[in-house]
This record gives sequence, structure tokens and C-alpha cells, in this order.
Amino acid sequence: MIKRLEINYRGILQKNLAKKLGSDIVMIAHRMGRIGFSNGRYSDSPERDGIPCKYFAFITHDLEEEELEAECGAKLDIDEADVSVVLDEAMVKGVEPWGWHGIRPINEKTIENGCQLVVSRKSHDDLLQFIGHKPFRWRLAILEGDANMAGLWVNKDDLTYERVLGGIAAVDPDIIGIEAVEAFLLERTKDPARAKAAREAYESVQRRTRVVNSEEGVAWPHEVPVLPPWHSFMEGAAVPAVARRFELGPRGQSRNLTFKRGTTKSLRPVVRFDLCIKCTLCWLECPDQCFDPTQDGLYDIDYEYCTGCGKCAAVCPVNECIVMVDELKFPDDSSPWEQWNDDKAGYTDWAEQKKGTERFFYPFITGTGFERRVGKTVPPNIK
Repeated sequence: MIKRLEINYRGILQKNLAKKLGSDIVMIAHRMGRIGFSNGRYSDSPERDGIPCKYFAFITHDLEEEELEAECGAKLDIDEADVSVVLDEAMVKGVEPWGWHGIRPINEKTIENGCQLVVSRKSHDDLLQFIGHKPFRWRLAILEGDANMAGLWVNKDDLTYERVLGGIAAVDPDIIGIEAVEAFLLERTKDPARAKAAREAYESVQRRTRVVNSEEGVAWPHEVPVLPPWHSFMEGAAVPAVARRFELGPRGQSRNLTFKRGTTKSLRPVVRFDLCIKCTLCWLECPDQCFDPTQDGLYDIDYEYCTGCGKCAAVCPVNECIVMVDELKFPDDSSPWEQWNDDKAGYTDWAEQKKGTERFFYPFITGTGFERRVGKTVPPNIK
């Protein structure tokens, strides 16, 4: 028997967390008399801020180490997942990892009766609005909390690591058991509070795990391309140059149109066009060139290229003009400017509804979770 686990994480921002989880799952399993190994999908490839990446852990009860590695090693991606951990809830909308084209369902690899463990404060139904349906029953578990964005160099400790270990033990004890998790944490850290956090998460996840029937979820809206087999490659193939455009106007940008990276964001900017003073700062400062000039002097946003970095909101000089909003409030990537152009009053009401009263901030440059502050409602300024 082989148990396969994948950890879906945000490149750079959650790399250390995912790597530590993958390696220590193997260590805990080893203490239980099991054999395992862990590896990262992009250990030899570049990672970018926020891009979906994966770590894997493989655990067996009855195979030798060489047999396990022969079966599961040296693969770009996992074949199937008994447990799929999602460290940032926004990835349930789909992921487009580096070197693997197409926006793919977060539960693509989840097997029948397998489990998706999501760090989230939302309900099962909220998450299933975005997750693709499967032709069989599977399980969805929620580990209450915010996405830990500790980054590469700063360790902001909010016990996410311990709690995820407890959650994995809750959804599949054949991978690791909760008693072994507690013993490992006590020995490693000498801190009973960490073992307690794992146990509390274990009990909470057990209560918040439900079976998802085959008809639940959504028909996947994105085309998943089929990569050609090796024997269909032509000889002497040439890779065409990236088309560049430098003219101003709608969609006038120099970005690479073949490199969409909208699945890297946890928050997206919402613009109150009626408050915009046309200072051009969002357009000038966006590192991913996702702001498009329009004929009325405003700037549309192409969310397929937006990475949710928040720089536009930070440089905007007008209070409440650009606000970063939870990505899971939006069903698609439609143009905000086109909506504004069609119905200015309706768009303004829509923008305020999406913004709500919460404003998200990281308490540090790379922090753990979000700090939530109360925002303001600015009256419409439609002329």
C-alpha cells in the first residue's frame, strides 16, 4: 500500500512551510514504523511570488524503501492523491503551475474517497462554488485559519505547521497518526502548546470534514490542454518569439500575452472609477502590466495577468479608490471597466458590495495571515 499526499502552496511565500511539512510527515511516519520520502515539484526550477507549487510525501506500510522510490520517484507531478493539502483557499479556483499549461482543478489528483484539506474560514458550500466536480465521492475538510505567508526569510509563527499536521492525521491516519504527531512535536520543540495545537486541529477537522457527492462542485470552466506525447514532436522545432505590443489604448501593453498568471493571487484590486483622478500611478507601477488604458483616461484591469500583489492599492493617492478584496468573492475575470461603462451607478454599488467593510493588510512585509481593519464607505461621485 502506498499513500500519496500533495501540498499545494504559494511559491516563495509558503515554500518553507510546505517543505517543512513534507519532510516532517516522513519523519513522523518513520517513527510509526512506516517508510516514506518527500520531494518538491519545483526544487530545481524557478519559483515566483504566489505561483502555485507542490510538495509531495509518499508513505507505505509494507514496501521497502527502494520499491517505494521506484514507484513514486522521479516524477514531475503526482499521479493521484489520497490527501491534497491546500495552504491558501484562493487556489480552489484553479491552479496554473509553472511548466504545466492550463488552469487545472485543485482536486484534479484527488482519488475516490480521498480528501482535500483546505486552510480556510469559509464553509464547504462556499468552496465548492469553485471546485470541479468528480465522477465519484470524495471528502472536503476545512482547517480553520488564514493562509500563512511567512516567506523565505522570515518565520512568523502562528502554529499553521502544527495544525496542518494535526489535520492530516484527522483525514487519513494511514499517513500519520495524531499520537505520533504529538510525540514528535513534544520531542522536537519541548513546547506542550504546539502538541496541543495539533490535537485541537485534529478534533476540529474531524468535525469539519464532509463527503462530496459526484454531482457537487462545478463543471470545470477552463479548457485543460492535452500535452503532446514525445513521439509527436517534430524535428527541428522552432519556438516563435513572444509577440510584443507597445501602442497605447485598450489592451495596449507590452506584457507577454501567452503568460497568464491570474491563479497566483489571493486578493484582487477593486477600483472605484468614480473616485479615480487619472494620476496614472496604478498603470505605471504595476509590475505585471495588467492595467490597460481606456479612451476615457481610466484604467481597466485584466485579472488574468494580475498577481494580487497590492502595489496598485498601495500607490493610489485616493482613499478607497483601489481596495484589495478576497479573490473568492469573484466568479470570473470579467472587465471592471466594461461593467462601469455599461452602468456606472450599478458598478459603483457592486464595487462597494464586494469591498464590504473589511480591509486586508499584512501585519509585516511577510506575515502570517491577514490583519483585518474596518474600511470606509465613500459616497458615489458620478457626474
